[in-house]
Parts: sequence; C-alpha cells; structure tokens
Amino acid sequence: MAETFARGASKLDPGPAWTVVTDAPLKGMALAREAMRVVAWDENDQINLVDANGQSLGSTRAPGKILYGAVSDDGSLIAFIGEGNRLWILGADLETIDDRQVVMDPTGIAIDPHGRYIAVASKLNLVQFYNRFGKTAGKFETRQHLSLLAFVPTELFIVGVGAFGSISGYELTPRAGGKFDGDLAWTEQLMSGVGSLAVNSDGGMILLGCFNLGVQRFDIRGHNEGAYHLGGSASCVATDFAGRMIAVATQEGELAILSNSGAVRWRTGLPRPITALEVDPLCRFVIYGMATGEIVKLDLFGGGKPGGDTPEVAAITGRPGSGPVRKPDWTSEVVPNEDQAEFSVLAVVDEPTRIGVITSKNRLELYSASGKKVGQAPDIQGVGRILRTAPGWIAAATDRQIMVCDLVKNTAQKVDISMVEITHLAIQPDTYGLAIVQERDRIGRATIAGRWIWKAELNVPVEEVAIGPNGTTAITTENGLLRVYDAGGTMIGEYRAHPVEPLFLSAAPEGAPANVAWVTLARRHQVIRGHDISSRVLWEAPVPWESWSIHVSGPLIVIAAADGRALAFDGAGRVRAQGGRSEGTLDAFAASRSGEALRISKQGVHVICSTLEGRVEWRAFADAPLGPLAVGRTGVAIMIGKSLAWFGDRPAAT
Repeated sequence: MAETFARGASKLDPGPAWTVVTDAPLKGMALAREAMRVVAWDENDQINLVDANGQSLGSTRAPGKILYGAVSDDGSLIAFIGEGNRLWILGADLETIDDRQVVMDPTGIAIDPHGRYIAVASKLNLVQFYNRFGKTAGKFETRQHLSLLAFVPTELFIVGVGAFGSISGYELTPRAGGKFDGDLAWTEQLMSGVGSLAVNSDGGMILLGCFNLGVQRFDIRGHNEGAYHLGGSASCVATDFAGRMIAVATQEGELAILSNSGAVRWRTGLPRPITALEVDPLCRFVIYGMATGEIVKLDLFGGGKPGGDTPEVAAITGRPGSGPVRKPDWTSEVVPNEDQAEFSVLAVVDEPTRIGVITSKNRLELYSASGKKVGQAPDIQGVGRILRTAPGWIAAATDRQIMVCDLVKNTAQKVDISMVEITHLAIQPDTYGLAIVQERDRIGRATIAGRWIWKAELNVPVEEVAIGPNGTTAITTENGLLRVYDAGGTMIGEYRAHPVEPLFLSAAPEGAPANVAWVTLARRHQVIRGHDISSRVLWEAPVPWESWSIHVSGPLIVIAAADGRALAFDGAGRVRAQGGRSEGTLDAFAASRSGEALRISKQGVHVICSTLEGRVEWRAFADAPLGPLAVGRTGVAIMIGKSLAWFGDRPAAT
C-alpha cells in the first residue's frame, strides 16, 4: 500500500476504467472493500452485484421498497431495510438468508467488516443489533435517533450521526450469547446536516460530508481535527483503509482527491452530481454513482479524463454497448420557450404512426415516426386544447371548433357546425363520425362534413363519453348513470351504479368477449365492470384500492391509483398484470406490440418505460425540463424543453 500511494504522490492521472448503468435511477451503492464487489440498488428496487472489472455477478429484485442498504467489507453479507420495518439479509451471491421484522421506524443500517453483525438505527432512539442469521444480538439507546452508522473495522466501536446534526461514538462490549451492548463514549454537536460518513481502519480518521461546512474530521476519541473546504457543498466523502487519501464530491458536480492533510491533489467537474462514492482500500481507484444510474470506476493512475468517453459503457447485466439508457430517436423544436411547452398537448396515432402536437397557437402539427414534419392543420379558434385519435385519424378541438385530419390522405378539414363550450369529444370518422358533448349537458353525433345525425339534451352533467359497435354511443353522468344510445340517438339501455358515484367509461378493449361493449370503473367503491351493448353488467371485479384513472390500450384496461399502483385487466375482467407504487409523476400506460402492459413515468430528469411488475424496458434522462407526454403502442412522445422528442418501440442505441 505504501508503494502504491508513493507512486501516486508524484502525479495522479485518473481515468475511467468502466461505466455500468443500472436499469432505473440509482438509489444507493456500497463497496465490499476486501471482496472488491459493488452492491447497487435502484429506484425499481433491483439489487445488482458487480465485480471490480465492471462485470455483473448477479441481480435480484427486493421483496419491497428499499430504504437503506449496506454490505460487509468481505462481501459475505448484504442487508437492506425495507418499507414496513423489514430487514432483508442476503448472502454473497444475493441468496436470501432471512426476511424479518425489525425495530420500529428504522433510520439507518451498517454491517461489521466481517459480516457477523448488522446494526439498525431507529427513530425510537435505539440501535438494535442482529446477527447474520437475523437473530437479535443486543441493543443500546441513543440520545437522538441516528441516520448514519459505521463500524470501525479494527476496534469494538461504532460511530453514528444524529438526524439533527450530531456525531457520537459508542464503545461496544461483548456479552454472553454473542450479543453486544453499546456505551456512549463521546458526542459532539454539529451546526450542519450530514450527507455521508466515512471511517478508516482504526477510527483515527472519521469524516463527515457537512455540505456548507465542508468535510469535518474527527478521531475515535471525538476530537475535531479540523475541516476541508473545497468551495462547494460537500455531500459525499470516502477514504481508503489506512486513511491516506480522501475523495470528496460536491452537490455542484465536482469530484476531488485530497491527501490526508487536506491538500487537493486532483479535482474535476462532472456532468451531474455524484450521489454515492467509494474508495478502494489501497488507494488505487474510486467508484462513484450518479442518480441517473451511471456507476463509474475511476483508476487513479489510469490516465484520461473522467468526463470523456469510457472504454466500455454497459448495462449492469454486463452486455457491452447495450442497456436500458437510450436517447430519443429524434427531437424537433416546436415552441419558442419552455412555458409554451408546458401547455402543449400531445397524441400518438399507431396506424399509421403519427405524433400530433398542438401548442398555444391552436395549430396542430404532425410528425412521422422518423421525425419528418408531414402536415400542419390551419389554426382553430377558441380556448382549450383537446386531441383525440382513431386509426388513420386525429382531431384537434377547442371549446368552439374541431379540426379533423385524415392521416392516410394527409388532409385536414374543419367541422362546419356551430358549437359552444365543447367539453367531451370522441372520434371514429370511418364508421361513426364524432360524438360531441357541449356544456356538459348536450350530446350529439355528427359527421366530419358538419351534419348532425342526432342531438339530445340531458338533465344531468356528462362525466365520460365513448363510441361502441354498430354506431352506439355511451355516456356516464355525475349521478352514477351509464346510458347507451343507438345509431339514431334512441336510448337503448341504462345502468345505475350502487352506491351512486360518477363512473369512468371506456369502450371494450381489443380481444374482449363479443358481447362486452363497455367498461366502467367505480373509483370510490373500487369495482370495475364489463357491460353489454345495452349497459347490462356481464362481469365485475374488485379493485383493491381507490382508483385515479383508467387507460385502455390494445387488449388491456389499466387501472391506476394516485400513488402509481396499477392493475391491468383484459376484456373479460381477468387480472393480467399488477404493479406497485411509482416514484414518478403523471404516469401513462400503454400496451406493447406484444400486448404487455407498460408504464411510462417521469422521475426527475428521467423518462422511464417499464412493465407493471417493474422491469425497466428503457429509460432516458433529459438536460431540459420534461413536459407533457403521450403514449401509443408504437412509442412515446414527450416534450423536453422546447422540443418534441420521440422514443419508438424499438430501443435506439445508447
């Protein structure tokens, strides 16, 4: 080790050895310093094991949402704290050793270097020990609950950082039966939050990333030995086993290598801030992870620039040049500023593949799957923006006018009828025409040439409208009714929800039984129903939570909750897929070409396409704010900054 660092004393020449990318945004990372293995877990709770050469050693999905994780230095034990006060203990090859309940409200976790004991901190001002098999192995009380923990490798000592800005040292005393007690040795109050904690082999160097207070240094006796300031907010800190080198990352995106006296030996800027940082025991390399999912090994004597191209960029599965991260197939600037982008409306037509966007000018523009602008409709007057699609067609509407575009002939025509306050619109120009609701209480069927086929006034506001087989029209109302009209406007059926509540409504999906024409969803009373053409209930199925929305795509009906939980049903009411909570906002759902349910979500700077079960199909990260999105079976359209971006259903090269 002395030779290695002496060689670096003359000159550090860091360069990237490899980069791997997790399926979903990176949530956490830890290095088994003796075994030279990296454990990484992502936002989809996928756990990955990578060796020092960047090769995948395996992966598994956690039983639930991961909150905190740790690995022993020898790599023999991996542990995670999960939602619901669960402790998941894994072996060296990610095999499950135990899944058990732990102390209430856990706030942090650490594992001793040899993988014998796990320490779990709790909001109960308690640290509970467990042995490698999940059995309790002692505990001690703390003055405030701890958020960060670290065993000192060569001492019976543990260091903890309080959630309200303090650092404490605890001497560990072995007891009979392989248990431990902990006694407070010292405590010091900090005037800052702490982002990370690192200790060297004997506790002679205890480092805290204290944001605006830089890197604070303590020894095992609790003496503050000073601070290192880099001109930014120090969020991550790591050191080698002997404490001869310090790596520091800031929230501003800088990475620096310091000597143990605090002299800056090398620093660089990175495209994104580091969220996890580790140093190998012999000062040979640094491994860092970014929230976007890249995990980079930086050889300190390897040459090159960390911001440049790496020798290999691979998925965490180890497939060179592949992986879930992709770029848009194309982008096209469609608005002059990001404020207008926020209020754009998008739609995707699958047959033929077209992407429609209508902006504040109320002008519909059309793009092909290759990014070519293939049409532009005249401006329409009024306020509000509605886009509706059908195979071969797209319609744009305001509160007063409707523009219909034939995508096969590449023509556009304005529907020449007088309308006031259009609130609902459904289209099937080839077989039906247009179903239009005005002022929420007047419904009618019209041709695209501008002729009313029938109109009706209602005594209750409309909630939803849908077009069914044989020219039928269905509506749901605020007082819990489902009404069906035949091709001439005569009501042929009515169903009243019990208990009364407005129903979500859709036409039956592809492949539904021949007698199923409509699907309704009672949100508050948590039931989905299939109806025949006259509204009679043919089947119903419970939904285990209050629903937020209903999405029909291809053969699937996807029901989603406000927190992202989702169920996919087929047209016969059978559950085909289900998914847990989502970290994203404004999730959209679609069926792939193969009929699999997909979720597309925005998570910070990410666009993530995954199955309901959580398997990531692809993801992308943007350098501008993410705006409205639309999905179809052929791809995903989304506003990124001022530009319209397209991700086709065949992933592009990374």
